[in-house]
Order: sequence, then structure tokens, then C-alpha cells
Amino acid sequence: MASDQQRRRKKRTTGEPSGEGTSEAPPPTQIHPNIASLLGTHRAAHPDGGTILEAASHLLMVHDWPVNCPRFMEALRLVGLDCVSQMRYLRMDHHLLTALVERWSPQTNSFHLTVGEMTITLQDVAMILGVNIDGPALVGHTVVGAGRRWLSWPDCCDDLLGSHPLADVVYRDPFDHRITSRFRMGQAHAQTCIPLRWLRWTFWRDSYLDLNDMDFWRHVRAYILFILGCHLLPDTSGSEIHLQYLTIMEDLAVFSTYSLGGAVLAHLYRELGEATRPSRANIAGCINLLQIWAWEHLHVGRPLLRVPFPMELDGLSVGFRWNEDRLRELPVGNLITYRDELDGLLDSQVIWQPYTPDIQAQVAQICLSGADIWTARVPLISWKRVEWHLPDRVLRQFGLCPRTDIQPMDPSFKRVDGRGKPDMDWMLYHQAHIAVWESRRGFIVTGDLLDHHNTYSIHQYIHWYKSWATLYMLKAPVEAPTTAYPRAPSERLLRDFFLGTEQALQQHFNGNDDTPQQRDINTIAELCRGLRRQMYIEDQGYFEDRGEHEAPFSMTQEPPHQYSGYAGPSSYPDQGPSTDLFSSQVPTDLEAYLSPDFVPSSIHTDDIAEEEAPEEEQHMLRQRPRRPPQHYTPGTDALPQRPRRRR
Repeated sequence: MASDQQRRRKKRTTGEPSGEGTSEAPPPTQIHPNIASLLGTHRAAHPDGGTILEAASHLLMVHDWPVNCPRFMEALRLVGLDCVSQMRYLRMDHHLLTALVERWSPQTNSFHLTVGEMTITLQDVAMILGVNIDGPALVGHTVVGAGRRWLSWPDCCDDLLGSHPLADVVYRDPFDHRITSRFRMGQAHAQTCIPLRWLRWTFWRDSYLDLNDMDFWRHVRAYILFILGCHLLPDTSGSEIHLQYLTIMEDLAVFSTYSLGGAVLAHLYRELGEATRPSRANIAGCINLLQIWAWEHLHVGRPLLRVPFPMELDGLSVGFRWNEDRLRELPVGNLITYRDELDGLLDSQVIWQPYTPDIQAQVAQICLSGADIWTARVPLISWKRVEWHLPDRVLRQFGLCPRTDIQPMDPSFKRVDGRGKPDMDWMLYHQAHIAVWESRRGFIVTGDLLDHHNTYSIHQYIHWYKSWATLYMLKAPVEAPTTAYPRAPSERLLRDFFLGTEQALQQHFNGNDDTPQQRDINTIAELCRGLRRQMYIEDQGYFEDRGEHEAPFSMTQEPPHQYSGYAGPSSYPDQGPSTDLFSSQVPTDLEAYLSPDFVPSSIHTDDIAEEEAPEEEQHMLRQRPRRPPQHYTPGTDALPQRPRRRR
């Protein structure tokens, strides 16, 4: 009896279902597992207890190793990393990344959104990063140890890099000689990892033109290791890279043929799954790929660009157009806001196919070299790690009709890592999955092209998908919202257009002239009234938060004080239908308004006189108590939580 109680107590503390008060976890063969079935092991079940995920590594480290030498850049082109070397630092939107991780299902390797499943595919890796996705799996035999190619990892470094970190040597930062440090090879006595800073401090040079061939290619290998460790395949340490990748760089011409993109995607899939654990505080993998993927496909949290979109890529990858110096505005959202926006995500707010033919005509050839395997349903191998690529779950991302006869992952598939297996030959361990990958062109998923004639398949898919998927982090909507709260930049532009048009044409509403122009204006008036009868649109102080504008709109009637208490998926109060009264200034010249060059007065406020409020009124405004931010959102119990342990 005591042993049974101890086992039950251990299950509760480790996040496994105990069977008391909770439903059993689904068997591995369940075809349509949802996030709620994971119970307390997924961070989505703890919306108020999880932390904001921090990226373990980012492209800011790459700035510390600038590459300007033509000889070195040509070598990167031959290796297939020239597009990656042109990507620049991006500020991470950690709240957006956390909101996406909350919707990641490790059982399907996809995000469960209200519009259907979406995921990062081989197509996204090739188009955004510009790395090779077609070729042998990124894995090799064990070649370090007694009786093997190299006796120890330091010997491997000395052969392929020319040196290795020495614990008794003081190294100096080449950019600031006042900064010094000592380095040693990591992972205890095995010495299987190498510090990223040591690579940069040792191998960075202004020019590589004076190096002989042997030393030059050693510097190239060091830079590739550096890029893998801080951008493409970073681990949670963010400071080291495993030397296993160095062993397949002896011949860089052979290394360039590997499926580096497949390894990057497998690594990111695994790290997304690890990040769903409630206790995790950081996320590794190629986070730049994840964030740019979200910006390319979703309007949630998407920044505006300084340049026209799309821009000239000049033979680079799509990720180049999101470089930091080209961004104009990065929305500053919070986790609750992003949860709310993803809960209310509409199909019109999703770009299912961002890589148009015009964009594909501009990108580098390496971005399109593996286009025929974009829809291959195959395992992806990243040395120790294997993850399944399941494009049949996201066929709309390839312009194909979605299906409901989706097969689950292989029931025998188990995720493993390198812990406790220092001498494992992973090429032999994963030989079954490698064999499937080598036959990848025999596992291409096909389907009917999606067009306006067969949209019924989408409705059929959504009906099937919503019957089993976990869709909402907040309270699920039970009725249409009656209050408009613009969230995405496009929604704010639509609101500005509606209010500007409404106030500009107000004086011409219900005119009696029997002209086509007047009939069109009366039609607009009826549409405006119908919209305001159905939905409350607050137009007071619309631009107050923007600083450079004054509020051009004002209400002549107070909004209703009785709230219905719920406005759909949004956490804001419902204020009922809006009024049909207008009090804004309108242009007196109707012909000028109807001209193509007209700009609504809501954008220009220079001619609006600002009336100074009385001093007594200003004092009252200053003393008015401010409403504290709402840290709790009703409805966060939409997902089942693990029962608390009794004390």
C-alpha cells in the first residue's frame, strides 16, 4: 500500500496523470491528439504560471564576426551559407514566441490555431534561410575515440582547426584588447564542445587573402561552427557548439551537400516541444526562423517595413527583407494581447502562401533547389535528434485542398537525445529513419489545387478540425462581439478609413439629388448606419496614444453604461451598439473629396485648433486615479489543469 501511494505521489510531482480526478493521457496511436490531452505537462494548461520564454541565442552574436573579405564570401557561397551570412540581428518578440509555443503540439509538430493547423515546413526553411534542404541527412559515424579517426576531440580540433582552447592561455578580444578570458573545452572530461567566443576571438580577421589554403579552410570551418552554434543549431547554453559537426567538415565540398535545412528544422521542432514544458524559461533552436515565419504568415505582431513590400531580394533569401535596419515599427505586445489576437485569428489575417511567384523569381537558386521535396512526409535528422515533417497536416500552405484523412505519426516513434549515450554511433542508430529520408521522393504528399471552385474542402476541414482541436487559450467565443477593438495594424487602418469616410460625407448623407454620385453617398450612409447599429465603434481619442497626432474624432453621446460582460474572444468589456450621431468636421468641397488625391482629415490635424482646458479641470484630470493593468483574464480555465497536490 505504501509503495502504491509513493508511486502515485511521484506521478503527480512529475506531471504524469495519476488517474485520480483526471482523464488518462491518449495512447500514442491517437490520430488527432489535441493540446488539452497533454494535461499538466503542457504550458498551455498553466496560463497564469508560465514564464515568458527567452531566446537562448540570437543573431546579435553574428555581428561580432563581420565578413567583408571577397575570398571568404566566395567560400561561404560554395558551402551554401552566403544567404545566412547576410541576415542581420532581429529583436525577438518574446511574448509572441511564447504565445506561439502555447499552441504548439509535439504530437503533430504543428501550431493549433483557430484557422487550422500551421507549421514551419522545409519550404519555409529554404525560402527564409536560404540553406540546402536536399541531400544526405546531417549525421555521421563516431570517429573520435580509441581505434578511430581521432583519438580525442582536441586532436580533431588540432587537425581541422589548427588549435583548440587551452585552459592556461589568456585570450584577448580582437575588438577590445582590454577584455580577456580563459577558455576550456566543455562537457566535462569528454571535451566534446567548444566555446563560441573562442572561435571568434581566435579566427576572426580583417582579411583572409594572405592565408595559405590549409589555414584559410580552417578559418572557414571555424566560422561554420560559429554560425551553427549561435544561429542555426544553438542549444540552451547559447555559448558552445558540439564538435560532432566538425567531423563532417573535413571535406567542405561534401559538407555542402548535406541537408542542413532539414537538420535546422528537426532541431527547431524538438526545441519547440521542449519549450512547451511549464518549467522551461528559455527556448533554443533557430528562433529567427520561427519569428520570421510568424511575420510572413500571420498579421499578429507583424512589424511594418520602411521599404515597399515585397522588396528587391537581389538573389538572397526571404529572411533578408526583415533585417533590423529595414524595420520601421516592431509592435510591443504582451502575452495576454497575443493570446487574445490568436484566439480571434481570422482566415483573412493569415497569409497561407507568402512566397509568391514574384518572390521566387528574386531569391537565390539554393532557395528553390529542393522544391520537389517541400511536401515530403519524412523524418528529419539532426544528428542525435529525429522529428517528423508532416506537410499533409498543412496542405493549405502549399496551395492544396486540406484533407481530413490525415495519418498519425509512426506509433513506434520515440524521441531520444544524446544523454547517457556518449559513444553511440547515431548513423547506425537512426538507420531506419535515414533509409526513409533517402527515399524521400517516394513520400511526396499530393492533392488538388485550391481555388475558388473547391472552397468546400476548407469548410469540411474546419468542421472536422474544430471537432477535436484545442483552439482557445482564453474563453472561447459563444457569440459575435458587439464592440470593435482594432488589434492588428490592418484593423486600425480600416477603422481610420471608416471614421474618416463617415465624417467626410456626413453632410451629404440622405441628399435628394437624383444623381449617381448622390445615390452612392446614400448607399455609404446606410452601410455606416447598419454597421453602427450592430457594433459599438469608439471614436473618441483614437490617436491619443500616437503622440504625433491629436484625436480628430469625438463622440456627441456617451457610450452605454450597461455592459453585456463578454465580447467574444476578446477580454475587453462589451459596450453594445454604437450611436448614429456624428460631430466631426467634414470637407466643404465634395468634388475635392471624391478626387483620387484626397486624404481623409483624420490623417491631418494641423488645422484642428486645440482648446485649452480650464486649470481646475486639468487639476482634476491629473488627480484622476488610473486603472491598473488587468493581469487576470477571465476564461483562462479553458484548458484542464493538473490537480494540485494536497498538503
